[in-house]
Amino acid sequence: MVLAMEWYIMNSTGVRSLTCNLGELVSPGTYILHDSCADVMEELLARIANEEENRCITKRHILAEQLLAKDLIPMIKYGSPDVNELQLLLRLLSELCEPCDADQTVAMPPDKYAYPDLKRLSSQACEAFLDRGFTSRLFTHIHELIEEAGELEMVQESYLSIKYLFTAIRNVLYLMRSEKESFTKLLSLLLENDLDSVLIYSINCHGRDELVLPAAQILSLLYSEFEWLRTEAEVAKEQDATCITDRLKRIVVQLLQGSLSALAISLMRKELKDGSDVEGSYLSWCLTYFLPYVSYVPVPLAKFRGVLSNKCVGYLVYQLSALVPGLFGGDPTSRSTQRIKERCMLLLSAFDSLLSLVFNFSLPSADKEDVTVAMQFYKDVVNMPDLWQILIFYIRNFDITMFPRSVLSQLICINHKLLTSVESYNKIFGAQLEQTILEHVKQFANKGIIQQYTLLVNTYSTNNDETNLAVFTMLSHICVECERRDLLYTPILLRQLRLLSDSCEACDEDRRLAFYVTQSFLDDVANRPQACVQSFINSLSTTKDENSESTGVTKAEPYAEWTDTEEGDLMSAYAEFTDPSVDDIVTRLGEMGVSYNHSQVTSKMEQLGLISSPSCQESLDLAELVKNICSEGDDDLISWLRSALLTASFTKAMCKNNREGSPLCYFSFLKGHSYPVIPYTERQSMLLSAHSRVLPLLKHLQLEYLLVNESIIPLIPPHLTAEALYSSAEKLRTYEADGSMENYEQELTDKHFDESLLSKPVCSSESRRSDTAAAHMDSGSQGNLNVWLSYMQITSRK
Repeated sequence: MVLAMEWYIMNSTGVRSLTCNLGELVSPGTYILHDSCADVMEELLARIANEEENRCITKRHILAEQLLAKDLIPMIKYGSPDVNELQLLLRLLSELCEPCDADQTVAMPPDKYAYPDLKRLSSQACEAFLDRGFTSRLFTHIHELIEEAGELEMVQESYLSIKYLFTAIRNVLYLMRSEKESFTKLLSLLLENDLDSVLIYSINCHGRDELVLPAAQILSLLYSEFEWLRTEAEVAKEQDATCITDRLKRIVVQLLQGSLSALAISLMRKELKDGSDVEGSYLSWCLTYFLPYVSYVPVPLAKFRGVLSNKCVGYLVYQLSALVPGLFGGDPTSRSTQRIKERCMLLLSAFDSLLSLVFNFSLPSADKEDVTVAMQFYKDVVNMPDLWQILIFYIRNFDITMFPRSVLSQLICINHKLLTSVESYNKIFGAQLEQTILEHVKQFANKGIIQQYTLLVNTYSTNNDETNLAVFTMLSHICVECERRDLLYTPILLRQLRLLSDSCEACDEDRRLAFYVTQSFLDDVANRPQACVQSFINSLSTTKDENSESTGVTKAEPYAEWTDTEEGDLMSAYAEFTDPSVDDIVTRLGEMGVSYNHSQVTSKMEQLGLISSPSCQESLDLAELVKNICSEGDDDLISWLRSALLTASFTKAMCKNNREGSPLCYFSFLKGHSYPVIPYTERQSMLLSAHSRVLPLLKHLQLEYLLVNESIIPLIPPHLTAEALYSSAEKLRTYEADGSMENYEQELTDKHFDESLLSKPVCSSESRRSDTAAAHMDSGSQGNLNVWLSYMQITSRK
């Protein structure tokens, strides 16, 4: 009753009287806009924006008053709005055809009373775009704005007109995506009126990032039905479908000839400005979809410099790392986690497309200029430890119950392409980066990684050739360069290799490797039976259960171990209380469906450092804690954390001067997110599993953490200043005789700023330390680094 009364009052005094001042249709082909037209539209837009959530009363009154048919559509077809009136009119149209069930356009669905009315309203807007006269006149207005600007920059209202036109088209395409006939007709009308030229013009508008997101959304909707349209054109000989596919192919060519780089850079810049993750998803989609077409279009690699830049690649790495908390710290069955998984797979596809693109241009038969661009890309990749770290992190923590096997295949193929890129650089420039390759390969020589590769060896016959090549190349590296063929002595892997050694499906190289491993095992059994038996026992104790429903790495025993999910529940229960007792936690866990007794919960909380115990080191001060860790032979944990803090401190200082440090660290702080200190080696991952030591250490350093498969991932919060980070690093001085401050500073300098890494052999750490970083960096960076280190040392002593 209240709703009906409000409807009556608004009808009589609101929308009807307000819209009388828009204008009038004085003859069948002439619509006169009143002087107050712009004010009326601004008032309508303000009412729509300021309404109570989900009520949409103004839109429903617009439907009741037939405002679209009486005023808005005639205003486009028969009127002559000025540029300000045009942008307001297009903005209003985009609001009226906004999908009510689209996640990317509406945060909350409307209530059950408003939904039918809004569906009718959006349907009327869609029908308007199917009117040839309306669509043609609408694009005439837009083309006139572009022609008037010429080579000069448009006025702001003109840009807004294009932006809201794109938004309206995006909404209409989304609403019609399931109606094939209407969708085809709309596409035909849009392309007939040169939508493609407006899209390319907008993408190439320098500094107008507000246009790129709706442009990218339109592209994704256009090409979502490309395969269906091509089938219609080739099989059914549908003329409209043929014309549409021809125009869509022309858009691809125009994008590859330079616009794709502009689109990628603008999407990245807009996300960094707005703080939204939507643009990042469209960036990944554009790279994934359009880059493979390069093999059909003769375009020089230089056209993709923006996409191949260190900043763009580093940004993709940052996006992968930003997904880690949602993937491993959230509910795996929730809708938000599912969307994070989709984004993760899209990002991996974007990386795969990038590496495939560059590889095709680095072949000996490629043009010399293209090879130069490819080698610069490889140089940036080798000098980006963040990329190697995040890649091996995802491989190490891959869970078959969370992702399809194809994701693991893609991760391993990306890793293979990265290693191939380093080898390509070696062959052309003789940079001798074998040490770099070997150091990376060594991180795969452990049981956990071998288990992941075993999953793909088991599906050898259904894998593609690229996957099998990547898998067996790494197994060969582990056997030969790493001399760890004993890691392959697992029952499942040996059985499969034995079958492959006699299989006609396997290629010659793979059969030879399979035969070599199985024969080596037989020889070792004869010569070292005890070691082989122990290897078998170890593999059986850590083998993943592929059909397990657990989200952790291993299936937990009922008494001895907790699953990762149960640990997460314990942490959540602990966070709910201010000063909880063990009894409080036991009770709360019982409510959450986790049944452990008092002693088990007490033991686990002591292990996690949540409560003190006689053996717990939480009560120690930082200096004593560091001494104890170092005395137990784990001083590399302290060195690693100290290096991460120095990296974060330097990057934080560089952010103030709009300069970059570590890409992952730089973008994390720029976006206001915590910087994850991702373990690279198996040793680092193992050290982070010692919760009773690591958690008190992180607490002393004011760091946060994330629990991933029993291993802690330290998180450096964005609110810590460069000075505070440096001060924390100072506290982590090791107590070794040769652990001087100068050595750490030189290591930091070499790690991030030694540009000679690719121009000379990498023989040992001593040879790298013998050169000064000043010879390899621009004077600005080196000067900033030296001043920064000196300043930190002075201020830390005050």
